[in-house]
Amino acid sequence: MRQAYGLKILNANHQDVRRLKREGHQAELHGNKFWNSSFLIMDHLKRHPLKKNSRVLEIGCGWGLLGIYCAKTFGCRVTGIDADPNVFPYLQLHAEKNGVTMAGEKKSFQQLDQRYLSNFDVILGADICYWDEMTGLLMNLIARARRAGVQQVMISDPCRPPFTDLAERCDKKYDGVLLVEKFLKRPVNASGEILIV
Repeated sequence: MRQAYGLKILNANHQDVRRLKREGHQAELHGNKFWNSSFLIMDHLKRHPLKKNSRVLEIGCGWGLLGIYCAKTFGCRVTGIDADPNVFPYLQLHAEKNGVTMAGEKKSFQQLDQRYLSNFDVILGADICYWDEMTGLLMNLIARARRAGVQQVMISDPCRPPFTDLAERCDKKYDGVLLVEKFLKRPVNASGEILIV
């Protein structure tokens, strides 16, 4: 187990993680580990904290550590969605280890309609724009979120081409879009950008 940003993060060889794998919870998409771009958003939020009790949606949440960070650090009410239901036992394990609660729901980006999104103030996502088709899906999701009254969408990535395309398209379409560059040495070597809409 390691610690970062006040979180306990279990390694793949931790006995509880191995137990979940033995029980058949094998991630089918890309939710089989913790992705480093989450640290980029955590570092940003350390300097630009969320309001207490903010309603946060972590999209493509995987193990849910970004949402768990928001629940633990800022007292946010957090829901994580992922298309792969096999990630939720790992999310719940990490929430329990960190003394917080976080809801998990099996949903794809396309299933997040305006009515559903109206329940949230902030949407966060890390390492979720890795295929070309994700750019259009996320553009549509951001548009629905804005219509639903979501105050802020933050997506971090190590700058793969689909993410760069998403950032450029958002910059052309919306006012006040920020693209924040991040370079971390600790807790891991990580670099990339955070798109803030």
